[in-house]
Amino acid sequence: MKKENFNHLIGKTRHEVKTELGDGFNLFLDNTWTYELDRTWLGRKIILALFFKDDRVSQIEIYKTFNRS
Repeated sequence: MKKENFNHLIGKTRHEVKTELGDGFNLFLDNTWTYELDRTWLGRKIILALFFKDDRVSQIEIYKTFNRS
């Protein structure tokens, strides 16, 4: 998964993101939403993090973690 695959989400509203990616386990008014994209063969989660500013996606990050969050 590459960050470039999700660049089209920048500038979208929470409603638009929810329509495209679903609710996940995100609280609607939180400034950070996360989605589990996949898992590596070692069991690490690949996470997509969307950061909202002024009710629109302003930043995107993809990271791997063993954490539950």
